[in-house]
Amino acid sequence: MQLYLIRHPEPLGARGTCYGRTDLGIDAGSLDRTVAAIRAQIPARVLRQADVFSSPATRCLKLARALAAPRKPVVAEDLWEMNFGSWEGKPWAEIPRDELDAWARDLWGYAPGGAESPSMVARRWRNWSAEVQSAATRAAIAVTHAGVIRVALASLNAAGAAAAAVPFGAVVRIDLAAPAACAAP
Repeated sequence: MQLYLIRHPEPLGARGTCYGRTDLGIDAGSLDRTVAAIRAQIPARVLRQADVFSSPATRCLKLARALAAPRKPVVAEDLWEMNFGSWEGKPWAEIPRDELDAWARDLWGYAPGGAESPSMVARRWRNWSAEVQSAATRAAIAVTHAGVIRVALASLNAAGAAAAAVPFGAVVRIDLAAPAACAAP
């Protein structure tokens, strides 16, 4: 099964801010540019036929609606970005250095801001991808977040997944049936 993971457009007010679950909007121009770029990367047949899933975040849902039209995307809670708890909405520069260092020492197990660890995001990802794969469709599209995409790549043992660059609007194609097959941006 081909799965196209798409990162949302750049949200308004995000630069320099920890905003995992913070629901930030996107501007229309950014949305239009991102839709056009994605349509150039995913075959038209796939865009017409694939099931489209989205994180509940506005920045994802608007993009998913544009890609799925005239159909409606399926909102999937498991596609949310990592919950940064008390870090949410804070400038990165205001997050205590000792907390950032603790996360760096235990990248997968530490829960930044006391809420959710990357390993917990990985569990959500595994549950969601297993459900989608069991639906036996040939292709699916998921509009989600950089953290979820990195976890997906890590689950396929992609080299450097945790630090992979996942720019806004990136399309990452993976094959859920053949974990060794992976294409990153």
